[in-house]
Amino acid sequence: MKEFSVHKVALILSLIMLFSVFLNADIHHNAGKYGYQFLDISTNPVSLSLAGRGISSSSELASFLRQPASSTIEAHKSIGASHIIWLADTSCDNLYYSWSNRKSHFGLAFRSLDYGELELRDDNGMLIGHYSPLDIDLLGNYAKRLTPSLYAGVNVGIAYEKLDTDSSLGLHTDLGVTWLTPIAGTQFNLSVRNLGISSAMDEERTLFAPSLEMDLSKSINYQNTDITFELSGIKAVDENWKAAVSSEIELFQRLLALRIGYKINYDAENLTAGLGLNWKNLSIDYGWGSFSDHLNNVHSFGLSYHF
Repeated sequence: MKEFSVHKVALILSLIMLFSVFLNADIHHNAGKYGYQFLDISTNPVSLSLAGRGISSSSELASFLRQPASSTIEAHKSIGASHIIWLADTSCDNLYYSWSNRKSHFGLAFRSLDYGELELRDDNGMLIGHYSPLDIDLLGNYAKRLTPSLYAGVNVGIAYEKLDTDSSLGLHTDLGVTWLTPIAGTQFNLSVRNLGISSAMDEERTLFAPSLEMDLSKSINYQNTDITFELSGIKAVDENWKAAVSSEIELFQRLLALRIGYKINYDAENLTAGLGLNWKNLSIDYGWGSFSDHLNNVHSFGLSYHF
């Protein structure tokens, strides 16, 4: 038991130290700017409706995109797709495959952000054409159960950004651990995301923005109703600390799921909500997120099949 505790502490401290290296590195002196922001968009309706998190939700089988270790806990084999109507005329499409036997997890995901057709103007404001920016990411995940209560995982992805005639290609990784604490139904997640390198765009280097992300959740069963509460904290190198609170209620033997969340210290985002319907092997989900500052609300629709 003592050996397991040492392993837990060592893994968590290793991740924190690794993040500190990136956090304290003098990256601002590099000739570059932060890009690949689309990697932080909620990947599907479940995540969107739970304040962009939902790491501990039993419905969020694509949670490995934000927490590389957590999808290992429950045995499953699922495939899913989602479409997000994002800000202005942009939209995001996601495909994922997730497999776990409770000892190991393997996942694949494809994400794309389409900006639509934009106007191209010269220095005098004259219209000279149109262009269609595009962001794409292909990611693979592997996670493993280290002890009955400790899981570790890693993501490796290839990201591509295209803006008019310029483009950038990047290789990125995420690291994560999930700990099932001795308190029944309580789970702690820690991850370091968006560590990577990339090529230059228009002679300027595009940087990934590493982030440290933590989630603490509590699940209870009350009168045959499953309820999960989650508290999250996120610190990216280019932003202040952010937080999120969310809750999911599953009714009628998980036939219906109701979700709500709230984002704290975000520039424009705040309230989120959604619902899900599960029928036999099929799940249909909807997520909604509100934006302030005269921005439109966002909507997400998803469909998943469980083998």
